[in-house]
Amino acid sequence: MSKRTARLVGALIVLLSVAFIGGGAVGGWLYWDGVQLRGEQSARAELPPLAVDQIPRVFGYDYQTVERSLTDIYPLLTPAYRQEFQNRANTDIIPQARQRQLISQANVVGAGVLDAQRTRASVMVYMNRTVTEKDGQPVYDGSRLRVDYEKVDGKWLISYITPI
Repeated sequence: MSKRTARLVGALIVLLSVAFIGGGAVGGWLYWDGVQLRGEQSARAELPPLAVDQIPRVFGYDYQTVERSLTDIYPLLTPAYRQEFQNRANTDIIPQARQRQLISQANVVGAGVLDAQRTRASVMVYMNRTVTEKDGQPVYDGSRLRVDYEKVDGKWLISYITPI
């Protein structure tokens, strides 16, 4: 084999190696893009009905059973937000509900995805709430909420709720 042939064979090997690595990179990128797209589509399909179910449970309670109601929703929250929500419940929500004998009824009238990724998403929730005090007139309140979700161990959990 001549030097020229050896160089051509070497160049061909290098060229084929680069093409193989490049093809693998493109294939990997296309695969990951598909995973991301399917995750986003899944979030857009799953989260609005989930928010419609969960948000009334978060904001609805009766002063006689407020602790149990709130304890039931803690598993719906991410660990970080759960801690913050528990602190707020123990210092504000539960004492006020008992003292003023509040009954809060929440109803979601609409929900839509604001932003979706494979493991994080945000949902806009339109909620109507009626709060009644002992011997008081019901107070009606309409709210818009941004509900942020995070996928933890394959399950969508609320990571934050922001009034808008």
